[in-house]
Amino acid sequence: MVLAKSKNSVGLGNSLMNDRFGRGKGADRKKVSIGIQRTDQSGQTYVTNVPKEADWVKMRSVTEQAPLDEFLGTAQLAGTDFTAEKMNNIKIIHTDQKNPYLLSAAEERSTIRKQMANRRRLTVPRRPHWDETTTPQELDERERASFLDWRRGLAELQDNDDLLMTPFERNLEVWRQLWRVIERSDLVVQIVDARNPLLFRSEDLEKYVKE
Repeated sequence: MVLAKSKNSVGLGNSLMNDRFGRGKGADRKKVSIGIQRTDQSGQTYVTNVPKEADWVKMRSVTEQAPLDEFLGTAQLAGTDFTAEKMNNIKIIHTDQKNPYLLSAAEERSTIRKQMANRRRLTVPRRPHWDETTTPQELDERERASFLDWRRGLAELQDNDDLLMTPFERNLEVWRQLWRVIERSDLVVQIVDARNPLLFRSEDLEKYVKE
């Protein structure tokens, strides 16, 4: 039996570390970092790195976000730069906090009336029009702008009309997959919860498929 020269040169963990940090095969390859050149309000030019994520990370379902994560995600969709300033961290704790999803009978009836009144605004995000002359960059910009408008519409319902929103998909990549599946499919099947199928059935999705 041949023994290894060093414990640090073999093993699955060591192989994974070598692959991650570039040691071993291909370590001498030149790594190129692609950045985006931006100009701030003072006229100074700087370069920001393009965030690169694995495919499985991009396809992660995101149904709920913390306020900071939601702000950063919206800023990224809009391509907006911002400056963060360190301020005094003041946290206000309300003693009358309650679970917004636990409603009384009167609150539930009021919420249902609001949902019925705004039913046409609770829609599936649409993919913007495109054809064979549309470049990938143009389509990406249109999809981001359309998705951002859809998110803003839901935020207005929640903030201005005090409409209680259940968790919904906030990841654009997931919606892109749905758009492509609908465009390429001859038959689309909805799988709903048999305990209350009409509640989980999306009528607007059926309308979108027929458009």
